[in-house]
Amino acid sequence: MNRLLPGLCALALSPLPAVAEIWSVAEVAPTLQTKVLTEADADADADDPAVWVNRADPARSLIVTAVKNGGVRVYDLAGADVQEILMPEGGRINNVDVVYDVRLGDGSTADLAIGSDRGLDLIRIWRIDGTADTPLTEITAPDVGRAFPARYVTGSDATEENPLDDQMTAYGLTLWKDGETVWIAVTQRTNPVVGIFRLETRADGTAVAVPAHDFRFPAEHRGQNLTIENDDDPLQDWSTQFEGLAVDYTTGTLYAGQEDVGIWSVPLAGGEPVLLYETRGSAASSFSNPDSVIVRDVEGLAVYYAADGTRYLIASSQGNAHGDTPAPDAPFDNSFVVFDITAPAVPLVPLGAFRVAAADGIDAVQESDGADVIAMALPGFPNGLFITQDGYAGDLDNLDGEVSATNFKFVDWKAIADSFTPPLKVTPAADDPRF
Repeated sequence: MNRLLPGLCALALSPLPAVAEIWSVAEVAPTLQTKVLTEADADADADDPAVWVNRADPARSLIVTAVKNGGVRVYDLAGADVQEILMPEGGRINNVDVVYDVRLGDGSTADLAIGSDRGLDLIRIWRIDGTADTPLTEITAPDVGRAFPARYVTGSDATEENPLDDQMTAYGLTLWKDGETVWIAVTQRTNPVVGIFRLETRADGTAVAVPAHDFRFPAEHRGQNLTIENDDDPLQDWSTQFEGLAVDYTTGTLYAGQEDVGIWSVPLAGGEPVLLYETRGSAASSFSNPDSVIVRDVEGLAVYYAADGTRYLIASSQGNAHGDTPAPDAPFDNSFVVFDITAPAVPLVPLGAFRVAAADGIDAVQESDGADVIAMALPGFPNGLFITQDGYAGDLDNLDGEVSATNFKFVDWKAIADSFTPPLKVTPAADDPRF
């Protein structure tokens, strides 16, 4: 089943709050960082982190990360290397997430890490053993098929063969559980499609993601054709692509970031998606939205669960990903915008924003692709932990990109919460609904 959505949704009739002209971005200091990754590290390129909490021994909790051509890297809470998982030739892990207490087909129960292999168009699955020196073991079924073997013809319900070389493949990814069923949302690179898959476990202990249905989104927004590309002028360079995904476990709502357009809510139990917040668009386009505080691209999404039921959606306002231009969108780029989604309005109303600044010998975060957050106390992070990818680790020379260097920054949640007026909730005793 597929759902092709109308070109205009509720937000087109609702102006954004006029906050951009008075917008400020707080600066917070990172606590620590992981090793800087370069081409010398198996061509690793940090992208997306996921926090796995070891409930039996919180000190052995892990950060599972996607590092593209370098596969998967696992870190401890001090940012030290725990495990490196390389991919077969052509493999490229783009996003990862974790899910708890999954009953496998052999009768055992395990926590799992699941990732999108953008290079080979696969959904890969690893079992997590928090007592092992190498905690992740792949259990993907050997007969796993491609996530997107076909693609839609633009503007049509028809499909056609999707050659792997075109790399319209598995891209963004997130997980959630409905009772005993594990669901996987995966975006298709360069296309406005979010596929929904169901985890199938087998008697031999392996598992595979089985397609269920998908959501299709318009290739045009506010009169702008999103399929138009322009390598010479970033203001006229567009994409229909989604990547950042996060599920609110308490409501069953999927938040999906269409990089150039904005943040959608997708009611997974039924109903049509709604565009909740737009990006700033482009001054050279009919889609120009100067009151927005999120620039193209909107990237990683994460949900903070406070003990009193308050929930925050954190969105990476990446910026500058369309070319090396002056920063017309300062101070909005290289920041993270926070929304209260406890009872989300349409459009969402931003509470404020922060950026991870340079401090104590650790450089700032720029062009963040992915992030994760957890409210509960962990060793070294008694107020909760926010972790983000840094697209320019150690490279502060005008962000020229000449040095390909990336890593992950760890931030104490209270430093972020206290930078807001009024402060955000800090609830280290919170019970995370993902457990």
